[in-house]
Amino acid sequence: MLIIERYLAREILRPAIGVFVFLVLVVLIFYASQLLGRAAVEGFPMEVVLTMATLRLGIFLDVLIPIALLLGIVSGLGKLQSAHEIIALAAVGGGRRRVVFAVGFWVILLALTVAALSMFFRPWAYATVYQLERDMAAELNLERIEPGRFQVGDQTWLLYAEGRSDGGLDDVMVHQRMVDFDGMLRARRLDQRDEGDGLIRLVFSGDVHSYRFEHDGSSDLIGNFERFEVLFQSRSPPERAQLRRAMSTLALIDSEEPIELAELHWRLVSPISVLVLALAAIAMSRINPRLGQSARVLSASVVGTVYFSVMGVLINWLEQGTITSWPGVYLAPMGVVLILAVRYWLVQRGPGAPL
Repeated sequence: MLIIERYLAREILRPAIGVFVFLVLVVLIFYASQLLGRAAVEGFPMEVVLTMATLRLGIFLDVLIPIALLLGIVSGLGKLQSAHEIIALAAVGGGRRRVVFAVGFWVILLALTVAALSMFFRPWAYATVYQLERDMAAELNLERIEPGRFQVGDQTWLLYAEGRSDGGLDDVMVHQRMVDFDGMLRARRLDQRDEGDGLIRLVFSGDVHSYRFEHDGSSDLIGNFERFEVLFQSRSPPERAQLRRAMSTLALIDSEEPIELAELHWRLVSPISVLVLALAAIAMSRINPRLGQSARVLSASVVGTVYFSVMGVLINWLEQGTITSWPGVYLAPMGVVLILAVRYWLVQRGPGAPL
């Protein structure tokens, strides 16, 4: 029987590995293309782009692993069922229980992996990504400015320079968007000094002109200076949503804030999702043996999409205080388990129940 279990595990998990690799490539390409677009506009170094894409992919693994397992088990079991190997297994004393034993060890191992990713890797990855974004997107770094091109930064300012020399920029124009008006500075020279703690001092020199543009279209020349300095905070403080995603799991356990409880529930439910979706995949492979593989995979894709969509809705409701912390997001896996239990009971009662 040990040989049979190894064979079943190999035939069932091989499609899951293929699906997982495919999903990883799709997500990695998506994040890389998204970040490369920002890099082209804001001048991100390539190594930072690759680091951020890899970290965001790692954050998404607690969704990719359950989805890949769901699709892989449905595909693998469907193939075995189409070849009548499940029926042959039942004839020698095996059956669905043997299938569960064959993949059970690997499913539990994947659930533990997802638990580690959700509870430890996820907060560290989010903290690292947010720090990189604050350092690279919000910080005005003259070394990243390419002369002859408009440089957009933090969606509030626009900078243009004719040339570069001695670590600074020559013949510059800086346009900044404010709440009530827009401001613009023109100067022959712009130098930058780092004051520490995220403070940046910009030194404009040489025939400096300052303009104010009202949103109604009018404009005024504020003044003409030989030297003009601007001191600003380049790194904006993290938002609350960023803070809770970067919080440690122990810190979330001690919190009673709904937005932080929602993050905790996501981390705790993620490994449970591996178990319930694996059970759902085994149950789905028994539906109408005459259906082709494409129909099974499509049905499994719909189930996975609906499951994580419901989890997203429950997360939002928990953040807003619409639902209580118990059962909270646990409603999603509890609902799947209830449906599977009812279906198993109906199958056992029905005549000619499938193996």
